[in-house]
Amino acid sequence: MKRMLRLGVSLRTRLTLWYGALLAVTLLAFSGLVYFTLQQSLASSLDERLTLRAEQLRREVGPSIGNLLQPEDVAPGVQLQSTLSEFVGTGVYVQLLNQKAAVIATPPNLVGEQLPVPTSSQEAIQEDRPIFDTVPVQNNARVRLLTQPLHLEGTDEVVGAVQVAESLSPLENTMSAVSRLLLAADAGALLLAVVVGWLLTRAALSPVFRITDTARHIAATGDYRQRIHVSPPRFGHGDELFFLAATFNDMIARLEHMLESQRRLLADTSHELRNPITIIRGNLALLRRQNIPDSTRAEAIVEAEEEAARMGRLVADLLLLARADTGEVASFQRERVDLGELATEVVEQARPRAAAHNLSVACDSRCVVLGDRDRLKQLVTNLVENAIRYTPAGGRVDVRVQGITALQQRGTTVRSRNARDSGSSIAMANLTVSDSGIGISSADLPHLFERFYRADKARSRAHGGTGLGLSIAQYIVHVHGGSIEASSDGTNRGSTFTVRLPLAPRADPARPIAPPPAPVAISR
Repeated sequence: MKRMLRLGVSLRTRLTLWYGALLAVTLLAFSGLVYFTLQQSLASSLDERLTLRAEQLRREVGPSIGNLLQPEDVAPGVQLQSTLSEFVGTGVYVQLLNQKAAVIATPPNLVGEQLPVPTSSQEAIQEDRPIFDTVPVQNNARVRLLTQPLHLEGTDEVVGAVQVAESLSPLENTMSAVSRLLLAADAGALLLAVVVGWLLTRAALSPVFRITDTARHIAATGDYRQRIHVSPPRFGHGDELFFLAATFNDMIARLEHMLESQRRLLADTSHELRNPITIIRGNLALLRRQNIPDSTRAEAIVEAEEEAARMGRLVADLLLLARADTGEVASFQRERVDLGELATEVVEQARPRAAAHNLSVACDSRCVVLGDRDRLKQLVTNLVENAIRYTPAGGRVDVRVQGITALQQRGTTVRSRNARDSGSSIAMANLTVSDSGIGISSADLPHLFERFYRADKARSRAHGGTGLGLSIAQYIVHVHGGSIEASSDGTNRGSTFTVRLPLAPRADPARPIAPPPAPVAISR
């Protein structure tokens, strides 16, 4: 098999050869079984005929056995020859032996010759049992020979034996014809099967050929929009090649989405970094001028520092998400954190920056979770700032923390791709951040957790966001073993983000958070 692969033999050829070899072995085994079964049947029929003829001859000779079996030195009489002539035929021979296995009557149809008397015939007389043997006669022809002992009438004394033989030429000719017929049939069936198998293999492997052509086209052109046409199965759920083609299409779609996400990520990252760099360079050029007012100089320095800080946050966020893509989990701390107190702290810190908004926070129960306080605060801050950013002045932003034991959904909801079902039997801390802002359309909901994605393109960067907040929130929630969802009833009808985290047991020693069960790639 390895040699065939090295020689570059196609899969179609290998399948046809394997199929042909298997069929050839099967046909040969079947033909051999038929041949030997027929041979045994014909040989058994021959032995039965010899036995029947010997019994008839013994019944005929038996009453006058004493007169017919004469001493060795006396020639057989006319009556004996006449009796034997009644039992011979074409290819059938009969002769008599005395007690010492000497021939006293030769076959009438073997002129001048007699049947051989092998050692087995002598054993038949001595042991008083019939014995079959195969012996040669004239012209090297072979006969099947039966030696049947003869007894004196009314006694068990063996006085001789009758030999009945039949030529094996008809049987051998029949078996020779059968062997030729079987070989010809096997060769024809094998040839037909190989041709049909070659054609059927081509039809069966056509999806593989289409996959190969599509893959070559994509490799040559980079056009990931190409797909393989997969017809729905007529019976059942489809075969392996159907699933292979469907899986290939899914893989190409994922590659197309990933490359598109990378292009968008590169473009958005370049744009996000270009803005602060441009502002910093402009302020540095302003600072190089002579005789500028001190107030202008101070404003330029403050603006440059703010843009540098913004660029640093963007780079840090990108590094965090890059680590998430490779399955690397940051060394988060594991401590008991009151999610209600944390949410209250975040809201109070946000009030000065959201004086035009109505912010409220409510904690229905004390919800303590195990996790990294700084990362959990970053999670809540991202959600609250996102709600403030997309809520007009005078709107409401409500933060609520409660304990739940079952998953609840309302309205149009989308879960993060990396969210894990926590199960209704596990007590969960439920954090919701609701706003009365611009809302989210049904077309935008599936993309909310993608990097640099903004549902409101017109206000994209005017609000100061980087477009990475929800992606980071998704990563933090996953590492803590929870889930995050977004729901909205439509444009200008507000939106709600729901985070569920497992509640901490009553007592748990502080230790680093264990990595998640499997490497995780943040959805894009």
